[in-house]
Amino acid sequence: MSTKISVIRAGDLNEQQLHQWAGFQDADPALHSPYFCHQFTQAVAAVRDDVFVAIMEDAGRIVGFFPFQKGKLKIGRPVAGALSDFQAVIAMPDPQWDAQELVRKSGLSLWDFDHLLAMQAPFAAYIRKTESSPYMDLSGGYESYARARREVGSEQIKKAGNLGRKLEREIGPLEFVAHTADEATFQLLLKWKSQQYLASGTIDVFSYEWTVALLRRLLEIQTPEFAGMLSVLSVKGKIIAAHLGMRSKTTWHYWFPSYDHEFARFSPGLLLLLKMAEAAPVMGLNRIDLGKGESQYKDRLASGETAIAEGSVVVKPWASIWRKVRRNTESWSGSFGSVGAVPAKLLRRVDRKLRFR
Repeated sequence: MSTKISVIRAGDLNEQQLHQWAGFQDADPALHSPYFCHQFTQAVAAVRDDVFVAIMEDAGRIVGFFPFQKGKLKIGRPVAGALSDFQAVIAMPDPQWDAQELVRKSGLSLWDFDHLLAMQAPFAAYIRKTESSPYMDLSGGYESYARARREVGSEQIKKAGNLGRKLEREIGPLEFVAHTADEATFQLLLKWKSQQYLASGTIDVFSYEWTVALLRRLLEIQTPEFAGMLSVLSVKGKIIAAHLGMRSKTTWHYWFPSYDHEFARFSPGLLLLLKMAEAAPVMGLNRIDLGKGESQYKDRLASGETAIAEGSVVVKPWASIWRKVRRNTESWSGSFGSVGAVPAKLLRRVDRKLRFR
């Protein structure tokens, strides 16, 4: 591979480089997620000191950007670590670069990925597992989307409509706001989500200062190309559901939703998501990415899926030891039932904590 690789801190990208990055993204619909916007990478870089970008050049012209985080022992991770729902090299189509050489020239021992666009061919040899990330296709407008869902037998939207009307009859009219900068709403959502994480025994994302600082910074960005989005659903002035996500020019990413459990019988989180889907086309957005993860509502609302991959590009063989131990532990868990379940669960928990460091 003749591609030249130079690495700089993400915050040091100049205006010309940012313009080229945006051009690559605009040219490829697969890269339209807000995760692939340079604004997202730079926002993470503003709250962490380990975010870098490898600039790929061929014959003196830039052909791609590889954003990453570099930790101890030069172990690389996606930008934002465990908060990253999509990962990719932002590059020209028909790539001629080699993934291992890219990672090596970026100064890494290995690069882990778990939400990589599976269609990026140079990474094909390093994929261990492929999964699906569902999305709502709103390119034809909300009514077209809803009709398509009905035609395939999904009654989720109809049932949500019934719940919404029941809530309005019993309590009052619903009020939807696509974005608010209200600090009290932001704090309420963080409180609800932390309670949810603790109740489910998972890592509280917001116990790490940088994650909260990142969300604040994202909400401060309000441009046509990229914006943080804090959406709310209220009844009689009381917030019953909220969602914090982000959007690009065309795509809204569904990220941190939560709701008031006092109203659980009305499925307020679902009602909010559908209000977002109604508002999206009006805002010029043609898609809502729902993110990887099994969920009944995703299955019923999704109109398509994006293939995403998990794996590692290993440069230094010793750096893959942790991955092999983790995979072996998971295998033991499956083979020996509860005997292996405890170490596997502990290892996954430790690994997830490390991903937030």
